[in-house]
Amino acid sequence: MKIRLTAVILSALFAMGFAGRAYASDERGLDDRPNLTVRGEALLKVPADQMHLNIAAVTHAETAALALDQNTALMQKVIQALKKIGLTEDEYQTGQFQIEPVWSQRPRQAPEDWRPRITGYTVTNRLAIKTKKLPLAGKLIGAATDAGANAIDSIFFDLADPRKYRGQAIQQATANALADARSLADAASVKLVRVLTLSLDNAVATPFRVQPESFAREAMAAEAAAPPISSGEVTVQAGVTLIYEIGD
Repeated sequence: MKIRLTAVILSALFAMGFAGRAYASDERGLDDRPNLTVRGEALLKVPADQMHLNIAAVTHAETAALALDQNTALMQKVIQALKKIGLTEDEYQTGQFQIEPVWSQRPRQAPEDWRPRITGYTVTNRLAIKTKKLPLAGKLIGAATDAGANAIDSIFFDLADPRKYRGQAIQQATANALADARSLADAASVKLVRVLTLSLDNAVATPFRVQPESFAREAMAAEAAAPPISSGEVTVQAGVTLIYEIGD
């Protein structure tokens, strides 16, 4: 996003009938004007209000049909356990489902006519959970694993409405850039004439991620069915670049 004040001047002059000549003169002198460039940054720490959790049920069997039947029964058991904790149907969905053959491993001294063969099948069903019920984080993991879920792929916390805080970060970054420009101009004994360009470099919200290994160790150390999970804070940051025309 760039704001060029020359465009505003152009509109005004065009209305007066002097657009062509005045704009050309303005553009030729733009690069020759003394200017000052500053970059403003802002970083906000905001408590997370939404959780994402991926739980998987993985089964193995000699046939695809048997592995699928086992997986279906296992996932139904997991879902029922999650519902008892307080999860509703609109807070989860199938994230990924796949059936893969398991191939035999090549022996060290394999004969020349050796060929790999299918020895079984693996079915993986991943459940993607998105909820604002942050206090349930540890209980959901404990209930799922107790019910037979054998993989916790990921867990992270973010914001349901990141644009609200993104706007705050942009405003703060711009205010910081303006303050730095004034300080720099005062130190150099020059005047700030006007803003030539104002650019938004970045504005992002970074989720708070929890490594599955970390809460697995915590659960084992505490000998608890529900591992302690902290939702943490989301980092919202923004950066802007400001170019001022300066004068004596």
